[in-house]
Amino acid sequence: MRKALRRLVSVLTVVLVGAGGFLAVAPTAAADVTYVPDNWNGKVVYLSQACHDRGDTVCHDNTGCDGFSENINSYKVAMSTINGGSTDHLSLLERGYKVVRGNGLTRKNIASSNRVGADLHIPLHSNAISASCESDKPASRYGTHAMYVSSAGKECAAKIVQRVGASSPGTNDTRQYRTDLGELNQTNAVACYLEQDFHVWQRGVNWMRDRDSWSWRLAMAVDVYMGYP
Repeated sequence: MRKALRRLVSVLTVVLVGAGGFLAVAPTAAADVTYVPDNWNGKVVYLSQACHDRGDTVCHDNTGCDGFSENINSYKVAMSTINGGSTDHLSLLERGYKVVRGNGLTRKNIASSNRVGADLHIPLHSNAISASCESDKPASRYGTHAMYVSSAGKECAAKIVQRVGASSPGTNDTRQYRTDLGELNQTNAVACYLEQDFHVWQRGVNWMRDRDSWSWRLAMAVDVYMGYP
């Protein structure tokens, strides 16, 4: 039986249809939700949901094969990683981590992560290599990517690629050094940015939607990197 004391913050969203078929969601000011384990190990993990705000005031969405929504998937992966999925493997809460789930604008999540004193900051995204769903492409075109900018982030990214990438259908699993992402450069916490797989091929979409069967791998990667505090 899973035990967790959850402090939930209600979220009101306004859904607008943006240009080009992208979905725009206006987040509220009180976006963070904090989850507290029964036995806290003293570490805080900030899971930052996908929000492509493009410098404005709403979260835009990226869509993929079969109506896949990057933003909705990001939320569901966060919840599965926090609470556990359909396996007997431990979730982040069961591993003793306090988790803050940020679902605001990117700059707000950065500020919130810094304010709560997160030890680890993980943006949750899916990747794209084209504007539409592809077919008849090899699995080597896709895979799990983890991005970093610091030496500590490089180590974290390696743990994520090793464990999450072992499950994803794409075979091009890699960590990447990036200097152009605010969630890597502007967070006080060590940051490693997850691109689960690509949402422009059906096998990747199917796997990401089956998040309850593999989200424990992300929780394990966090635990391995943090040294099982």
